[in-house]
Amino acid sequence: MKGGAARAGPPGGLASEINFIGKLFGSYTDLCELVLAAQGGVRLHTAAYPLDRFRDALTDLDAGRGRGRAVLVP
Repeated sequence: MKGGAARAGPPGGLASEINFIGKLFGSYTDLCELVLAAQGGVRLHTAAYPLDRFRDALTDLDAGRGRGRAVLVP
């Protein structure tokens, strides 16, 4: 059996304590929305329009037709 050096560090391989100061994200509401989105609890409402129908998209938005966003697709 060959010998060698045995090394042991702090538990979990952590070299030192880490402190975070300040926000790592937006508001509490932003965090809640992010969690909902990650869990699939947010549905986006979009209407897709071909690029050549951009006037229809603008007209529908001005008239309040539909919900969410109009997406122009090239």
